[in-house]
Amino acid sequence: MKILIYGFGRMGLTHFSILNGLYPKLKFYIVEPNKIFRKIVEKNIKAKFYKDDSNLKEAFDLTLITTPPSIHLMLLKNSINRGDKKIFIEKPFGGHTNINYDLSANKIYIGYVLRFNPCIQWVKKHINPEEINSIHGQYLSNTIEKKPSGWRNGPFSGVLNEMGSHVIDLIQYITEANEMDVTSSIKESVVSDVDDIVDATLKTKNGVSVSMYFNWVKKDVRKPVFSIEIEKKDGLKYFVDQQQIKEYDKNGVLINRLSVADLAEAVPYYLRGIDFTKQMTDLMDEGSIMANINDAIGVNMLMNKILSYENYPRR
Repeated sequence: MKILIYGFGRMGLTHFSILNGLYPKLKFYIVEPNKIFRKIVEKNIKAKFYKDDSNLKEAFDLTLITTPPSIHLMLLKNSINRGDKKIFIEKPFGGHTNINYDLSANKIYIGYVLRFNPCIQWVKKHINPEEINSIHGQYLSNTIEKKPSGWRNGPFSGVLNEMGSHVIDLIQYITEANEMDVTSSIKESVVSDVDDIVDATLKTKNGVSVSMYFNWVKKDVRKPVFSIEIEKKDGLKYFVDQQQIKEYDKNGVLINRLSVADLAEAVPYYLRGIDFTKQMTDLMDEGSIMANINDAIGVNMLMNKILSYENYPRR
């Protein structure tokens, strides 16, 4: 089985390590334009390295695109024209501006890895979307301490694209609603020239109230955290993050608590958490949990609505 990886930065190396650890007979081909970095890693990595894909004419069984979003569409076109059988693209698929694509395309998956968190899978199995009254998604970190350079300080970056897109995908995944109207949206540039804080409220077509808050310049946060809060129509409330699920009755009394340790399954190869391993095994299988091209376009359209709702102020 032939695997092509575009880009061998943090995510490319992560996915390679997991796939190579799980399936040692795979043959890897890696496109990495950085000559110095390519010369360093090819000494220690069992794969064929290329500076670009100009000489790669035969179809691959699986292609992973782990580059900045600005070149996702170009590389996807190359992969489709080559006849690659299955394509995985890191999120967000082309960034929030990419809202038009041929949705008939199949076997294209997007790397929204938080879907594979055991707590999220518990929610998916135990909470009926039709019983949800409201849902709130949040991401907090102190990631941006000084103005970033390059593409990370442009339209393909920002807290909404890079981190908020994960949470938006989770909200769509849990509610099964990818069409929402924005009712308010406040965006702030604090350190970068793009959005560092986003605070938005929305409403799904079937009346579920949705709110989101993303902030990656919050100085009192020790490490990045995401959370989802769900209120059902019967008054039960759920607080969910990467480590636990808390269930409260309609009076706010804690009635149940599950930790990720109670839910997690053993995986044959562990790197950066079981979520990443499960993402790759799902990709190699049927991709039943993976976000597809429709899901990704839904996320992008929603991000586009939030960012264009009004001109955001600078603090």
